[in-house]
Amino acid sequence: MDLAEDTIKELKSIRSNAESEFHKIFENALTLANKLDINISIPRITGRQTKRVNIETNSPESYFRVTFFIPYLDTFIDQLNSRFVNQKMLLLDFKSLISTDENEAHFIRLAQKYMVDLNECEESVLLAEFKLWQRRLENIRSSNIPRNAMEAIFLYNRQVYPSVFKLLQIFATLPVSIASSEMSFSNLKRIKTYLQNTMSQGQLNGVAMLAIHREVGIDVNEVIDELSLKKRRLDFLL
Repeated sequence: MDLAEDTIKELKSIRSNAESEFHKIFENALTLANKLDINISIPRITGRQTKRVNIETNSPESYFRVTFFIPYLDTFIDQLNSRFVNQKMLLLDFKSLISTDENEAHFIRLAQKYMVDLNECEESVLLAEFKLWQRRLENIRSSNIPRNAMEAIFLYNRQVYPSVFKLLQIFATLPVSIASSEMSFSNLKRIKTYLQNTMSQGQLNGVAMLAIHREVGIDVNEVIDELSLKKRRLDFLL
């Protein structure tokens, strides 16, 4: 979170000084273009442009700064705010699960948000469990206090703290990047569109999982054993 905030501050500083900052970038690009014998010019524009930005300027530097550089910075800052800063309060609430310094208000707000996942448990029961959890954290050495959700999940008995354990599971999945979703869509596009094949939902899920998680090793013998247990019209020769 601190890194995200520092990055946003730096990007805003660049945005405030877009003219001077882009001038440095453009000078480097111009030097490289001259070495490659490339002429940097403004794309052809029309009197009425609807598909892209129509900048009234004779300077390539001004054109590319206003058309690409500034919009890119604005979009990047908005995305970082949406992804990290706007979720700061939620992360502070989750922090109460791995810290002895947080108050009960953070946990209560967290429990209310995920009440369905906690099986609609009464607030008084949840608060009592949280107090026991906090007491458990206070009784261990500072060097052994979990630093993140994954350490806390494997450190304590889930049967003793069922609600806290569920919240820790949710906490552990929060940092998952959006790139995974984009990767799944990319793989589905190849499977369904490029191959032009038809398959059941179960088959599609299986093939997609193989494509997305291709770094996971597959034991061929185990697959054959699994298939041999199912009834098929064809006989498998093992």
